[in-house]
Amino acid sequence: MEGRLLATAAQVRALVESHTAGDEARFRAAFTAVLDSAGRKGDRAREVEDLRSLLDTRRSTARPPSPPPTAPTTVVQPRGELAQVLTVTLPRAALADLALGSDVMARLHRVLTEQRHADVLRARGFEPLRTLLLTGPPGTGKSMTAEVLAAELAVPVFTVRLETFADLPAEEAVPKLSLVFDLLAQSRAVCLFDDVDALIDPDGGERSRTRLRDVLRAFTGFLDADASAGVLVVTTNRPQLLERSLLRHFDTVVDYPLPSSGVVQEVVLRRLREFDLSSVEWPRVASTASGLSHEQVSAAAVLAAKQCLLDGTDQVETAALLAALRERRQMLKMAP
Repeated sequence: MEGRLLATAAQVRALVESHTAGDEARFRAAFTAVLDSAGRKGDRAREVEDLRSLLDTRRSTARPPSPPPTAPTTVVQPRGELAQVLTVTLPRAALADLALGSDVMARLHRVLTEQRHADVLRARGFEPLRTLLLTGPPGTGKSMTAEVLAAELAVPVFTVRLETFADLPAEEAVPKLSLVFDLLAQSRAVCLFDDVDALIDPDGGERSRTRLRDVLRAFTGFLDADASAGVLVVTTNRPQLLERSLLRHFDTVVDYPLPSSGVVQEVVLRRLREFDLSSVEWPRVASTASGLSHEQVSAAAVLAAKQCLLDGTDQVETAALLAALRERRQMLKMAP
């Protein structure tokens, strides 16, 4: 093979990935690594110098990367009746901040891709995914997903407190819901309707169930009629309470399970990215965290990290994580 310039599979992969991502610095580093390796394997001086000249030409002609879209810098909080049921925020979390299973992440990537290419889809008579029902136990990342979608799309997130509507007579709740959807029609945002379970009361009397049924029916009617440019996210902690007919009001339903062992590790790694976790025994951590939510695992990681700081070290030990996870589990047992 003497006289031929070859790159390893790893080097080719680095070249392709950096070029696809538009990462000029990483591309140049990978390209240089190939040339340096080639220069040590036989007499290829002329060939290598030609390629270095090509790399220099690329540097002089490369266009600077386009800046990422920026979120609005200010938001106006709703007033009057809307202020009682809705808040507006500018989230900063990114998709990379979520530690979720591969299936859930793939579904979210699909939503974002369709939203970013909505014009292409509409030109052929299709609508992008925009009404989502997120199901799963508390603390598994459903509400944070709405914030991440908003940040990725560079729009604000509207958070609607559905429990507020549950305490109102239907004749008051429905006009307030109408105001929310009127605001959506004038905006591009991600609207989070958190905990639709609040509109279901299986233990209440017939009068309460009838009132909430009327509010829920009005809510789903507004969902169907909504033609705004935003994304609507509805969450439920108890999907078993929902009638199957409710599912037809959504473009997609995404289930958020409790974290697997791999996701448990990812939650801790992301939360404690500035700490030394090299000595952590991950199988033991995952076993102890079984049955806990993402939120509870994250809280345990923070507790362990703070203890390490107080002990004068940045290294988080397995024992500290296990103790913190057991403490979170004990708190769950004490909860009513």
